[in-house]
Amino acid sequence: MIWLAAALEWQSRAVVARHLRVYMRNWHTAFLPPAVEPVTMLVAFGVGLGGYVATLTWQGRPIEYMTYVAPGLLAYATFMTAIFQSLFAAFIRMRYQRTWEGQLTTQVALPHVVWGEVLWAGLLSPMYVVIVSAVLTGLHAAGFLHIRIALLPVLLPIVFVAGCGFAALGLCFTAIVPTIDHMNLPVFLLVLPMGLLSSTYFPLEHPVLVALNVANPLHHLAQAFRGILLGGPIAGHLTGVLILSALLLGILVPLDLRLLRRRVLGD
Repeated sequence: MIWLAAALEWQSRAVVARHLRVYMRNWHTAFLPPAVEPVTMLVAFGVGLGGYVATLTWQGRPIEYMTYVAPGLLAYATFMTAIFQSLFAAFIRMRYQRTWEGQLTTQVALPHVVWGEVLWAGLLSPMYVVIVSAVLTGLHAAGFLHIRIALLPVLLPIVFVAGCGFAALGLCFTAIVPTIDHMNLPVFLLVLPMGLLSSTYFPLEHPVLVALNVANPLHHLAQAFRGILLGGPIAGHLTGVLILSALLLGILVPLDLRLLRRRVLGD
């Protein structure tokens, strides 16, 4: 269990601190694209599609489509932030910037590098969720949607845990894709289907999709957020988020370490 203990060691925190310093220096380029994307999705789905689908039924009661989309957007922002940070950004640090190579010449070992990437993605996810929450708060005040605004801070610890789990998934692809051009394969074959077909923007009714999403942490995250913000069942989906995130971390982090040890260190 040495790989697990590394998550709590100072070297992993030092890696996270390094990423934060770089982020703050380049915030104007690193901040805007991930922050604007979920807002664009909200306008496209909530305002655009919402003009055609005024209301739908969730948990046996009618709700406005914009209100249904809002919690799903927070879950989607969590997922995409963690995945893209651990996929593209981590790959660039590993392959092109040689950041990992420099870190490994110090007291930092590969498990600290991996956990630093996971924890950084987990930390960045709540930051972007706060941004999206601010937009949702404004829309709530304007009367476009109706959610429990006071409970938005309750989501942040859940976002961090789920973000760490998604980051472990992203690092798995970082470890195996040969070039950055091959990132299109996991993005279009897994990330986008997993993101869009998970009750984030519309309810799931097809039995195949319902069955597949039992093992999809993003589906449980979106439904748990709806339970919190709209008033509905929470325990089952929240348990699903925690269990699946723990499985992603417990299974994929050791696998990431093995794959990256072979790729980075040649072992």
